[in-house]
Amino acid sequence: DWIVITDADGTYPSGRIAELLDLRREADMVVGARVSAGARIPVVRRPAKWVLRRLAEFLAFTDIPDLNSGFRVIRRAAIERFAAVLPDGFSFTTTITLAMLSSGFRVTYFPIDYRYRVGSSKIRPIADTAAFLALIVRTSLYFNPLRVFLPVALGFIAASALVAVLTWAFTDRLMDVTTVLLFVTGIQLLGLGLLADLVNRKTS
Repeated sequence: DWIVITDADGTYPSGRIAELLDLRREADMVVGARVSAGARIPVVRRPAKWVLRRLAEFLAFTDIPDLNSGFRVIRRAAIERFAAVLPDGFSFTTTITLAMLSSGFRVTYFPIDYRYRVGSSKIRPIADTAAFLALIVRTSLYFNPLRVFLPVALGFIAASALVAVLTWAFTDRLMDVTTVLLFVTGIQLLGLGLLADLVNRKTS
């Protein structure tokens, strides 16, 4: 009924699997979060991980201490429920995290150490960071589309108002075409987001 995963490169404290299993009684997924003083995450990867985690927290509307930790125990039924959208590679952990948080599953985190890797990493910093960014947005669109569409739509509407006010104030003219285009784009995105949210609720 439960699946435990960990990496095979010696980075995660596999000796703590028993603790991982003890915490599952009150959760659907327990994640070993690399936030303790002994978590040796390479400095070069920290800025990108911080940005991606903050974006995921905004879209999932909850705190996520560790977005893609590879040390966790997951209820098998949850994996089976999301099997159609789960990828095979590195992004499996990110996707299952966002999917479960967006769907109301109980996720628990506990701090762990993270040791230096045995061998070389297969992660490509630029390409994989871009892929993770696209994955976070795509997964959020799938489970909670309004969290993506609403800020963008409001941004366009606010930009239309700003252009109208500034051009009228400083040039005594109104950039009416630009203002209308920005406003209409915002309204269309808002409508698209509401429609996507409706479809998501009807099919979930």
